[in-house]
Amino acid sequence: MKKRRINYFKYFILFFAIAVLVFIAGCKETSPIINSFSANPSTITVGESSTLSWSVTDATSVTIDNGIGSVALTGTTAVNPITTTTYTLTATNTAGSVTGSITVTVNPVAPTSPIINSFLADPLTITEGESSALSWSVTDATTVTIDNGIGSVALISTTTVSPTTTTTYTLTATNTSGSVTATTTITVNPATLEITQTEGTSSARLGASLTYVNIGQGQSFQVTEAGFFDQFQIYLTSISSSDSGDIIVCNLRDASGNVLQSAYNSGFTAGNGGWQTFNFNLGTSVTPGTYYCTCYVNNPIEDHYYSCHGNSDGASYPEGTRYDSRGGNPEVWSTWNPYSWDLKFKVIIKISP
Repeated sequence: MKKRRINYFKYFILFFAIAVLVFIAGCKETSPIINSFSANPSTITVGESSTLSWSVTDATSVTIDNGIGSVALTGTTAVNPITTTTYTLTATNTAGSVTGSITVTVNPVAPTSPIINSFLADPLTITEGESSALSWSVTDATTVTIDNGIGSVALISTTTVSPTTTTTYTLTATNTSGSVTATTTITVNPATLEITQTEGTSSARLGASLTYVNIGQGQSFQVTEAGFFDQFQIYLTSISSSDSGDIIVCNLRDASGNVLQSAYNSGFTAGNGGWQTFNFNLGTSVTPGTYYCTCYVNNPIEDHYYSCHGNSDGASYPEGTRYDSRGGNPEVWSTWNPYSWDLKFKVIIKISP
């Protein structure tokens, strides 16, 4: 029987070819690996920043979009997106490319309330008929308004107002966050009519003396504008044993001598005195014409008097004259008579209440 010969060389060649194929397959390059790609913080507010960080292996190039471009395999970079943005990292080698992405969420700035930096009136107090300037400065507002008929205004400006009565102005500043307000008050004093004679070269007694039981002193004057009677003032001093328990009466009388209203002051001790103000507090309306204010001490004791100052020149106030009462009953109009000179006096009338 013929023996079969084995061809070992043929098997060797086949084995070698298989080994080469296995080696070649084992040496083929693998895709890049993105180990990490993150953003810290992942949520920001407009104007803030976030830090992107990454780590890549087995890549020949690494890029990040949204303007960042080519970067190292490992690194960090700060970003300041103004809207929510997704960043994509691309790692590449000869085997191909792989990607990873991270999103930075951007929240809008939370709206804040408007700020009223100032809201002022200059001057704060005026007399009726005068004006005051309102000025203001506001930031972060979409609208600004002022009440009392002014309406919508610029964020920073001034305007002139002429209120006829004391008025509070309210400024309102508004934006999407809401509204804030500020106020300023302009005090309006009524226009006044003042009638005065302030020279004092002489004096006369008011009260009881050794000669007269009760002497009263008064003054006539002319009102030229309608209004409300506010004050009558006379200048009194004392060197006698005057008593602070005294009550000094002042009667406002019309042209016929009728008492329209009375006001009262306390007396004072010797060595004191000065302008004595009788407040009528706008209690009586007056119209153009002649009026009188007559003053006396209610039930004075004997030789108990004050000195009422005036001017011996009767021409110092030509529209009126001094009156006195020497009959012991100064509350009675018939006891009053004109005298040759004027008291030192002041009359204040509010043109409007």
